[in-house]
Amino acid sequence: MNKVKKGLDNQAVGLMPLLLFMFLDNYFSYLLSFMIGISFCFVCLFLYQALSKDKIYQFLLLPSAATLILYSVFLCLRLEPVLFIYSPLITEILLVVVLAFMGFARRLLLKRIRNSDYPAYKRTLMRTTLNEFFFVAMLVQNLYTLHLFVILVYSILPETMQDVRIERFLYRELGILIGVFLILYEQVRISMVQGSLRKEMWLPVLNDNGKVVGCIARSVSRSLPKKYYHPVVRVAVVHQGMLYLVKRGKKSFVSPDTIDYPFCSYVLFKHTIEATACETMGELGKKDDLKPRFLIRYTFENDKVKHMVNLFVVCVRSEELMEKIKRPSGKLWTTKQIEENLGAGVFSEYFEQEFGYLQNTILYAENFCRTHA
Repeated sequence: MNKVKKGLDNQAVGLMPLLLFMFLDNYFSYLLSFMIGISFCFVCLFLYQALSKDKIYQFLLLPSAATLILYSVFLCLRLEPVLFIYSPLITEILLVVVLAFMGFARRLLLKRIRNSDYPAYKRTLMRTTLNEFFFVAMLVQNLYTLHLFVILVYSILPETMQDVRIERFLYRELGILIGVFLILYEQVRISMVQGSLRKEMWLPVLNDNGKVVGCIARSVSRSLPKKYYHPVVRVAVVHQGMLYLVKRGKKSFVSPDTIDYPFCSYVLFKHTIEATACETMGELGKKDDLKPRFLIRYTFENDKVKHMVNLFVVCVRSEELMEKIKRPSGKLWTTKQIEENLGAGVFSEYFEQEFGYLQNTILYAENFCRTHA
């Protein structure tokens, strides 16, 4: 089923009833070819109705069906000589006209879906698929319009410059090749997009109450400052009453090249906060004596991001474990050393907000235990 779904995500597949009709018209009568093509189209529409329950939308089938229905008008007019020669050409013209009218309705359709009563996830899926459909529809319309223009130019050439084989290729074969090219092109493009999306980091989107209401790619979220609310995990490391701090990377999105905790991470979509706190510590997070303990949750906001920060702490008792945590850019900081550098741009914006709480809770408790041990 997954392979079928991936294939049907290709909106250009909706051209297949028209391509079947145009292909059969080269070997059978236009009437028989039309009957087979429109029957296949109705089968596809029935299949589309069934698959739409599984969130598969093949919108290009609709203009294909409209094109075949408009073609049936020419059958009623009994234009046998014209249809016998120019059926593929008439089909292309009708398709271009139908797609042009649908292009005018784009904003209205997207607005109706945006204001509909569907659940948020379904509205997002349908709008995304519609945008993909209109992209493919524009491509189909442009290529077939170009094909029709080439035929027009060819038809006004002197008879001495025309050839039966070229004429057959332009009138009957090139239209089919364009359709097949569009299907293959769209399949390759989708595969490339899916490959890049698999490498993307997907973040949950929270509402003001901290409830997950959707997800978005991190790269997209960062291009829209403060629009989306994401959860992050931060793990403070305490050893002998001191905080172990390291330098953030120069390419960090928030507070680059400043001093901060060694373990910080986004909570990924469908991941729990507690599991992320352990995962961000790597293999060390699996040790029972290094399990992060939850301290506080608060909202951090600056001109770039809006984060729900989940602060955890790890109290390291042994020197052996501390050696495994240490990094080249890190060192232990006493409370006094930190106080002397607060507000000077040395520490990250997160840490500046958290230190007061740490000082009056975990650091106070650790120093009290050490002095009274």
